[in-house]
Amino acid sequence: METKLVRLVNAHADESSSAFSQLLREQKDRIRRDVFMLLRPQETESGTLLAGYTVVYPGCSTNGHAHADREEVYHFLRGGGTMVIDGKETEVAAGDTLYIPYGPFHTTRNPSSTPLEFFWITIAKKT
Repeated sequence: METKLVRLVNAHADESSSAFSQLLREQKDRIRRDVFMLLRPQETESGTLLAGYTVVYPGCSTNGHAHADREEVYHFLRGGGTMVIDGKETEVAAGDTLYIPYGPFHTTRNPSSTPLEFFWITIAKKT
């Protein structure tokens, strides 16, 4: 038998009744993600930083949002997906860093079979 390289990003999840993919078949929306808040403004000296870690599950996306008073930086740690910023799609993968200026609506999509994980930080405009 020959050696075989299997990349996790090409693997497919179990389809049993306890699998996450089963939950998705039962739900109408595809908004499935967990956000872990790391720093809140009141926990920082400047009062302007907000930081977190997000996991977007396979075949899912975030709700999306816009913030006119904050710029944001995403750093992708694991997986791959698509950032949609004001309707423009940008492919992202582990190791990529993406800056979003004040204002545009943005959302993250994960079309793959593995979780997409990223760190993000927003900084509020000085008033």
